[in-house]
Amino acid sequence: MKYHFVPMNQVYAETIVEQWKYGGEYTIHDYANEADHVLDSASWGKGLFAVLNQDGELIGELTTEFFDEQDEYIEYDNLNDETLNAAEMWIGFGLKPELTGRGLGLGFISACIEFAVEKRNYKGEYVRLGVPAFNQRAIKVYERVGFRVFNRTVGEVNGKTFEAIQMKKPLRRE
Repeated sequence: MKYHFVPMNQVYAETIVEQWKYGGEYTIHDYANEADHVLDSASWGKGLFAVLNQDGELIGELTTEFFDEQDEYIEYDNLNDETLNAAEMWIGFGLKPELTGRGLGLGFISACIEFAVEKRNYKGEYVRLGVPAFNQRAIKVYERVGFRVFNRTVGEVNGKTFEAIQMKKPLRRE
């Protein structure tokens, strides 16, 4: 499948927040939990992107964030060559709920990483992500893409805590 990355917009953001429901134990990933983030137009096209298929249909979202050596968040407007060279890229993504479990994850995640690295001309050694430890389905896909666990921590969504795994993938440079 061919993926197209475009800046998030109001229509896409509202669709994701209002309609994308994962169900069961995966409700932690429902975008209603991330409404403030997804609906924040300040990040659209800077760190938050809609992912469209070859027919122009909304099928995913991509978020990139950067943190400095002190693990402090770097505002998008403060990113430049110097801050990027010292930053760590954290990536988050989501596939439309009806498309999960259909074998699209490997290609989708790889395309998200490639776009994010190229968009920001990121020169770091790794790209990182976090995932709830119970989400073995996602972890298996991340491992197939090349991510490895480097830390375990506690995450929180809507006041509920859970074990979270932090993973990183080395970026191959030519």
